[in-house]
Amino acid sequence: MGYHRAGFDVTGVDIEPHPDYPFPFILADALTVDLDGYDAIHASPPCPAHSAITPGRDDHPDLVGPTRERLTAWGGPWVIENVPNAPLIGPALYCGAAFGLGTVCRDGKYRPLRRHRIFESSVFLMTPGCACSGREALGVYGTGGGGRSTRPSGGGGYKGHREEYGPALGIDWMTRRADLADAIPPAYTEHIGAQLLDHLKERAA
Repeated sequence: MGYHRAGFDVTGVDIEPHPDYPFPFILADALTVDLDGYDAIHASPPCPAHSAITPGRDDHPDLVGPTRERLTAWGGPWVIENVPNAPLIGPALYCGAAFGLGTVCRDGKYRPLRRHRIFESSVFLMTPGCACSGREALGVYGTGGGGRSTRPSGGGGYKGHREEYGPALGIDWMTRRADLADAIPPAYTEHIGAQLLDHLKERAA
């Protein structure tokens, strides 16, 4: 959605169906799908191999390297997104609180969104950095209940309830909790998309 808001025509690709996806969708393996005809590619390899909350991380494949190789061979501008522990090269950190994201929780208290994600790109990316450090933040993750404290990293915080996920992320078209728990706030990719469009315009000129 963020890339759409930035001005791109968006096509999604995933090996699993996503009925709530609001744009044209191809059910396929992103590592083998035909990339011809696209101006830019954003890839989000599965993150369980690098996520701090995933048990048995060594049992999950690390697809960051193969994804980078595929996109580099393709040759156009690209972005790879993942969680902070992923082996991305020179990534830019994006934080929900830095975009003014958050929501009023069940207890009536507003909490900023702690949703750190890192982005590696073939194009230099500017980022507003982190604004949630030292604040009681709202975390969006997992499939269990909400209200429990998040892990201590980043100052601790509050785990969101299902109905708090969408408003905190800025997403109103998803219904499955699992999809929301994996989602990137559109504000992130709108910010990145504007930079990709500037790059494409400069290259065309």
